Amino acid sequence: MANLLIVDASSSLCSVALVTNSEVLHLEEHQPRRHAQRLLPLVDDILSQAGVARQQLDGIAFGRGPGSFTGIRIAIGMVQGMALGLDVPVLGVSSLEMLAASITSTPTSTSISELTVPAHSVADTVRVAAVMNAHMGEVFWGCYDIRQGIAHRIDEEKVGTPESCHTVLAGFDGCVLGNGISLLPELLKEQETDDKAEPLAYFVAPRVKLAWEAGEFSGIENHPPVYLRDSVAWKKLDEQPSLLKR
Repeated sequence: MANLLIVDASSSLCSVALVTNSEVLHLEEHQPRRHAQRLLPLVDDILSQAGVARQQLDGIAFGRGPGSFTGIRIAIGMVQGMALGLDVPVLGVSSLEMLAASITSTPTSTSISELTVPAHSVADTVRVAAVMNAHMGEVFWGCYDIRQGIAHRIDEEKVGTPESCHTVLAGFDGCVLGNGISLLPELLKEQETDDKAEPLAYFVAPRVKLAWEAGEFSGIENHPPVYLRDSVAWKKLDEQPSLLKR
């Protein structure tokens, strides 16, 4: 088995996981607006914990979005630098997929995190909708079937108003996860929900392992970030008129 690093900074969390021959190690911290300062130290910490040198990494997977514009850029920039420096391939994984996979994922090693990961019942197939707060009055969402800890996308991931998301998910036959639920209060009355769930790197460890075995890792140019909207920077600028005067 290869040594595979997984990193994610698409939410207020920084999270890393390391898949080795015998275990999955993971670390995560709640670090809003400090992804740039904390992501690489977390990588160094988890490699030290496992006794694995950077040069022993075989591949790097990362949360490609959607999510925090800044966090995604920080993660992909770090991954690009490491991948080029170490000459290893990479894999982009949907952050919504990470969130959806949380419903059946449990750590396969002792957690060294202070976070408490929500425990969900495990079934052969679980249907999940992942909803993340996209800010600017919108949410990201995607629907998945979870089988053996791996999320299989049912349809396209989307961004839109809470109203449009609610229209799609009204009557959804499954569990709804993620902090975007706070913008969809009617769902709290209609369906099983968990608005505390967050995307974490180790949730996709089974998926990353299978992707490596299937030869899905490749050059960074083949794994671009996914924002689901092209106007993030412009909208944020419009929301801060003081910046336009400079």
